[in-house]
Amino acid sequence: MKILDSDHCVAILRGKLDLRNKVSADDELAITTISIGELMHGAHRSQRPADNLARLDVLLASLTVLPFDESSARRFGLLKASLESKGLPLHDLDLQIVSIALENDLPLVTHNQKHFARIEKLNLEDWLE
Repeated sequence: MKILDSDHCVAILRGKLDLRNKVSADDELAITTISIGELMHGAHRSQRPADNLARLDVLLASLTVLPFDESSARRFGLLKASLESKGLPLHDLDLQIVSIALENDLPLVTHNQKHFARIEKLNLEDWLE
């Protein structure tokens, strides 16, 4: 299983990311509840919210949804304090996504390599290169 970030989901929805070269038929893809919030926000702000929400619902039906639960929240607090002490803060939403990926020991598929690379032990992939 791999966790898709919102940028990769948008690329899928816009037909700009072909998953056939990235995953096999039996691979499972996931998304975090945090990324769902980001995608819902974008869809509601768009010029065609009803269409975009419907397309998003179809995509979400094919993904496993991973929550920001207590263990993720505990890791979030630890990571946030650690990064702040090093002078390397990360936006809270991004750090919540990272926390979910680390708690589930799953790779994060993101185009935001620069920000996420500072997190030790986080397995990153970028399918938009």
